[in-house]
Order: sequence, then structure tokens, then C-alpha cells
Amino acid sequence: GHETVKPLNGREKAKEARRQLIIKAAEELVRETSSTSFSMHDLAKRAGLSTYTTYNLIGSKATVFYILLNQCIDRIDTARILSEAKGDPLDCVLQSGNASVNLFVSDPDFYRPLMRFVFGVLDPVHRPAFMDRSYRYWRAAIAPLIEAGHIGTEFMPVDLARDLLVFFTGALEFWVHGELDSEEFRAQIRHGLAMRLMTLDIKDSRERLL
Repeated sequence: GHETVKPLNGREKAKEARRQLIIKAAEELVRETSSTSFSMHDLAKRAGLSTYTTYNLIGSKATVFYILLNQCIDRIDTARILSEAKGDPLDCVLQSGNASVNLFVSDPDFYRPLMRFVFGVLDPVHRPAFMDRSYRYWRAAIAPLIEAGHIGTEFMPVDLARDLLVFFTGALEFWVHGELDSEEFRAQIRHGLAMRLMTLDIKDSRERLL
């Protein structure tokens, strides 16, 4: 059956409204400072709340940053990618890579500092959940390959999905630190995905991937 989502009562609505103020304030500060190094006091002041209330409502800066990242990833329309690929398993993987690149390069002044935080700070709660979500994105990208029987017995689908996640994350870090510009980042992802797809030895795909 479907889960029933209980409507928020007045007190919960007020709490949620203040949480949204904190999230909005964090986004503004990341953009203005090009960093995530501002203090919780700075964040609370921008949100118009006390530091105690900010901690009480949101927990930590890490929580805010991961909320921002997850909200952004929500904008990647996986169903649309599958639809535009028109049942072509190779195109589905390539378009999934391109959609991810599009997200980050659409707003580098925001995503670069945000991802520097993710890459640089150990977080035993939020980071594993975020990386698991990223893994599931790549697992969805290769689902048409699995359904078409293109992934043989040499390795498991989980291996390919994890390899794509590790590859994309590595290329993303190069972009985050300015070692790849946006077009080089896009080309690197397309090149790397094509190379990995070639290892599957799908009939009549070699010339296209080359």
C-alpha cells in the first residue's frame, strides 16, 4: 500500500520554514565567499536566527551542505535520460554522464566549493549516504545494458556501476580543483565512458564508441 504522509502541524511548519532559511543562507554564503569555511555563527546571523537555534534545527554545516547537494541532484531527471536514449543502452550511459557534467558545470562558483568540502571532510553519516545515492544513479544508467544482456559473466553489474562512480568522482575532483576546465571535464567523461563500454564487446558498437 501507499504510505500516508502526515501534514505538518503549525509548530512543525514553523521549524521547517526556519530550516529552509538556514539552507538558503548557506547557499548565499557559499556563492558570496566561494568557500564553505564560514562559521555557524555567520550562517545563523545570515538566516536571522541564534547560533543555538541553528544548531538545534539543522545539526551541523555538513548537514546543510549535503542537503544542498541532494537538492541539486534531484534536478537530474533520470526518467528523461532513459526516454531520450530511446532504448539505446549505450546512449543511456553516455547521456547519464553528460547530464551529470551539465549539473556541475552549470554553476561552477557554487559546486566547486561545495564539492571541495565533500572531498576534504570525513563524514561517517552524510558522505556514505551521498555516495550510495551516486552509485544508484550509475546503476540506473547501466540498467538497459543489463536488460539487453550486454553484461556477461566476467564481472557483475555492481562492479561496472561502482567503477563508473569511482571514475566520475575522480574526474569531478580534477574539475573541482581547476585541473580540467568545463569542456575538458565533459570530454574526459565521454572518453572514459566510451572506453569502459568498449570492454563489454557489444556487437557493432566498436566503431561508434571509437
